[in-house]
Amino acid sequence: MTEIELVLIVAVGVISIFVLIDTILLLRLKIHYDRILKSGGGGLMEALEGIQKTLGIHEGRVGKIFSQIAKIEDDIKSHLQHLVVRRFNPFSNTGGDQSFIVGILDGNQNGIVITSLHSRENTRFYVKSVSGGEGDPHPLSDEEKKVLKKGNS
Repeated sequence: MTEIELVLIVAVGVISIFVLIDTILLLRLKIHYDRILKSGGGGLMEALEGIQKTLGIHEGRVGKIFSQIAKIEDDIKSHLQHLVVRRFNPFSNTGGDQSFIVGILDGNQNGIVITSLHSRENTRFYVKSVSGGEGDPHPLSDEEKKVLKKGNS
């Protein structure tokens, strides 16, 4: 046996292995293709069109869901979201933290601040409107601003 004959035999063997592997892969692909056709009842184009139609339906539903979420997020901003209470002692001649500030705000930083200043002689209450996190029309005290910042963090 010459070298050329040996090379030819090896080449035919390698080619036979590649043909066998390709045949196995082709058979697996045909089985998969047949499964797709059995589930769809028609050809491959009908199966692909069905998939495309289903995707279109789902995209429409997802779009509606996103618009509903955006509407809900917008609506939530007008609901009460921040309620903060802080007790403090504004006067050195009284004992304990009898005074307090209550901040009540929505998601747009609108609402009210209620301040109670307690002294030995009397207790006073102040109510201020808040618009966009600022006192409207009366400015907020430093303590009231701290309470509002605490409620937003």
